[in-house]
Amino acid sequence: MRHPSGKVSFGGLVLLLLVAGVVYLGVMLAPVYVDNFDVKEAATIAFNRIQQGLDDDGIRALILERTGRVGNHWERDQFDRDILVPGLGLTEEQIHIERSGVTAHVRIQVDYSRRVRLKPSNMVRTVNFHVVKEGIPGQ
Repeated sequence: MRHPSGKVSFGGLVLLLLVAGVVYLGVMLAPVYVDNFDVKEAATIAFNRIQQGLDDDGIRALILERTGRVGNHWERDQFDRDILVPGLGLTEEQIHIERSGVTAHVRIQVDYSRRVRLKPSNMVRTVNFHVVKEGIPGQ
């Protein structure tokens, strides 16, 4: 990294900037990926409750209830400003449930996206998530 004269080499500077960029992205994006683990957990809990007689509406309600307490998301208010709101903001339309007519196979799929504001520039990036839990409940 250092030349014999004590100067920092160009390659060392590029490496340092690259490491700083990775740390910055990790700090900015880590919360949305951690929240995705909570969505996976909610889908798994709903999937496991199917054998207790939970219907499709109950599955959706359970996932919405559990993800309503996780993280936060951006919404537009009546003045067309972005505001930060608690919860992930999932809707029933984002939760897809498929049941096999032949076997007891069930597939729960949650598709959603999160907007991440990259500070200090205020650039906004969208991260898309696709959570699937499928199989035969109880096995």
